[in-house]
Order: sequence, then structure tokens, then C-alpha cells
Amino acid sequence: MGGRGSGGRRIGSGQKKKSALARAISGNPGKRRVVPPASSTATAIAPVEIFDPPAEVQGTPKQLASLVAELVFLHEAAGPGDPNPQIAELQARVDELTARALALAVWHELAPHAFAARTLTPATTAAFVMLCRGVVAERALSASPATASGPNHRGMMQRVAVWMKDFNVAPFGKAMYEAEQAIANPLDRFTKTRA
Repeated sequence: MGGRGSGGRRIGSGQKKKSALARAISGNPGKRRVVPPASSTATAIAPVEIFDPPAEVQGTPKQLASLVAELVFLHEAAGPGDPNPQIAELQARVDELTARALALAVWHELAPHAFAARTLTPATTAAFVMLCRGVVAERALSASPATASGPNHRGMMQRVAVWMKDFNVAPFGKAMYEAEQAIANPLDRFTKTRA
């Protein structure tokens, strides 16, 4: 209302004032002059940093082959009922190198996508290695009929899914936005003079 006899304007009624940013975006800055930022033409994007996997997931096939040959030799040399402590030690080393090789394969599978998404950096390498080891563990659990779809397998699947989303290598149900190399200032259309 607000006409005669209505008691005047009420406190808080009417259109709310725009902020300075809203006035600048809408093209009506009022009495203030909008100064475009210094880099209004384009913003440079840093190049993608690609690096090798850390040493904790690397192992040479020669090391693994030599350990397997030693293990086979010890198994053949050991008689029945003659426990050899070197066999258990070599088996543990073979298992460790095999896990490293599998984690390295997962690194080479997922790292290009994480590099492209700019989520794999030197600071996040340890977490990415944990993701690689988790994928190896999940695949091992799914390959065994005794543990497939069991509680340990389901828990590992959930962890791997969360870690993959952390590094933006899992689908989110919509298309990923690709960053452009040169991003124009969105306020340029309001600050440039009209022809």
C-alpha cells in the first residue's frame, strides 16, 4: 500500500540495495566507475606437471625374476618336512615386489587421468599411492571366490570409490568441465564501450 492514511513506509520494505559486485555485473555501477582488472584479456593456466611414480611402488622385473628363481631353487632343494627359514623370507620379498608391480600398473592406468584433472601433484602423491594399493587389494578380493562380495570386499570397494572421487578419476554422472587455455574476463562485455 503506502498511500494516504496507510501509516507511511514500513521498515525493511522496498527493493533491497545491490552490492557493488551485483551493480558491476548488471552493467549499472551507479556513480562509481568500474576499473577492469589488470589481466582482463586472459588468465594463463599453468601447464600440467607430470612426474614419475615414487620409489615405494617401483620395482624392476629383474629383481622379481631373480627372487622367484631363488625361491624355486630353495623349494626344490628343501626336503619334505625340512622347514627352511629362507623360504618364508624370500616368499615375503616376492609378495612385496609383486604388490609393488601391481600398484605400479594401477599408477600407469590412473595417473594420466589424475594429471589431466590436476589432482595428482607432488603433495598428493602419498594419497595416490594409497589409492593404487587399494585398487590392487580390491581386485585381489574380487578375484577370490571366498571373499568376493564379502564384507571386506564391500568395504574396500567403498574406500576405493571415495579415493577415486578424491582424485577426480571416477565418473560423477555428468560431463567434466574442461578448462580453456585462455579465459576471458566475464565483466568485459559490461566494461567495454558500445559501438
